[in-house]
Amino acid sequence: MKILKITFLAFLGICFGVSAQELQQPLEDFPISNKGYALLKTGEVIEGKIINSTSTRGITKVSLEDESGTRHKISAEDMYEFAVAMNGAVRLQYLMDRGSSVKKLLSKDQPTAKPKDFIIFRNTSVNGEKELLLQLLNPDFDDVFEVFYDPVSRKTFGLEGEYIKWTGDKHRAYFISKNGAPLMKVKKGNYKKSFEVLFGDCQQMLSEVKKPKLEDLGQHINLYNAYCAFSN
Repeated sequence: MKILKITFLAFLGICFGVSAQELQQPLEDFPISNKGYALLKTGEVIEGKIINSTSTRGITKVSLEDESGTRHKISAEDMYEFAVAMNGAVRLQYLMDRGSSVKKLLSKDQPTAKPKDFIIFRNTSVNGEKELLLQLLNPDFDDVFEVFYDPVSRKTFGLEGEYIKWTGDKHRAYFISKNGAPLMKVKKGNYKKSFEVLFGDCQQMLSEVKKPKLEDLGQHINLYNAYCAFSN
């Protein structure tokens, strides 16, 4: 029976890409890249040079210069998504962020996957307050669940002579939205209860996962998508 279960999970991985989809590592500071785009709620896409960005608990406003030289100051309320292009500096930033301490480097409860092309920040609201943009950690498998980095401590980072206020801390907590519902805060200490709330409508998962751990969140989302996303 155990061998059969492993074989079936491997089959799910092949059919649904379970093993290939992982949560991305959050960045504690704003990405060191000056190229990106803003997807507005109207459907318009503004692409170009990132001039600056401001934030409180998440990004609240960005300024972009398009190819014609026109500058656009865009509030979070007007954006569905903001994306920052990956480059060599950002890849090094990910490496330095991960290795900033031995504890963080060896930690197993932090995601390590890196974006391929863009770091995605998506419009949301924490506790029903003002709209802002938080880093989306599962852009490749976000049909049901959207997992956002939960920024905690405040930092300041300079870009092109102007300052960007950004928040960040250890990656032990997330904000999760299921099917567009308000954000739910999930952290290591309450994950067993959160697991039942998030995945309780999928009996296969409740039978499969007896001791849920936060570090397996990405895997749990993939299993839910494979088992129950199309049946609920």
